[in-house]
Amino acid sequence: MWNIKNRALSAFLLMALLVISIAIAIISTLPAKPPLINGILIPEAIVIDEFSIIDHNNIPFTNRQLEGKWHLLSYGFTNCPDICPTLLSVLSAVSENLNQQPQYSDLSILFYSIDHRRDTASHLAQYLAYFNKDFIGLTYIDAMVDSALPFEKSLGMVSILKSVQDEISKDSAENKQLTSYTVSHGFMLYLINPQGDLQAVFRPKQSEDGTFHFTEQQILDDYLAIRNYLG
Repeated sequence: MWNIKNRALSAFLLMALLVISIAIAIISTLPAKPPLINGILIPEAIVIDEFSIIDHNNIPFTNRQLEGKWHLLSYGFTNCPDICPTLLSVLSAVSENLNQQPQYSDLSILFYSIDHRRDTASHLAQYLAYFNKDFIGLTYIDAMVDSALPFEKSLGMVSILKSVQDEISKDSAENKQLTSYTVSHGFMLYLINPQGDLQAVFRPKQSEDGTFHFTEQQILDDYLAIRNYLG
């Protein structure tokens, strides 16, 4: 009698262990929940259209240069009075912090200028060296407009260059002349994976006074969360 009960109990325990093992195996194969970041994580990364521009060393920069490692890209212009230099300082701190991390330090920082006529390669080189010698500046020349636009459009960059006309002579037949222009732009960071595809877009946080800003900790947290999630 006891043998029958013991056998039944043993069979029940074995069945229970089998069910638990199967459940654990199923749970372990389920996809992890995507991390909550201040921005958008793109599970199926967006392919960046073919483009061709130059870096701050006046060397061609295409989709191929995006492959092989992670890149975090910001955009703006060197005459930007506050947003761009502030963000570049924050990104320098992010880069220095990652260099001390045991993993996920394979991140290059890119800065793309939307004011290519003023921001020549040599000018970008001087400007970015002030923030971090490892930063890569990106720009283009007039002849490369058609090959640069696919890069901007694929990432969803927003920029406006508005001409400013100054009155130079009331007696002149042409009393107005194009002398300068103003530049305004969006405020996002783009995370590009080692396949050269857009993996995430980071958004700035809004302060109580209504201004937008990125912090070192926010960028680090979002970047590391994505890397941990994707493996």
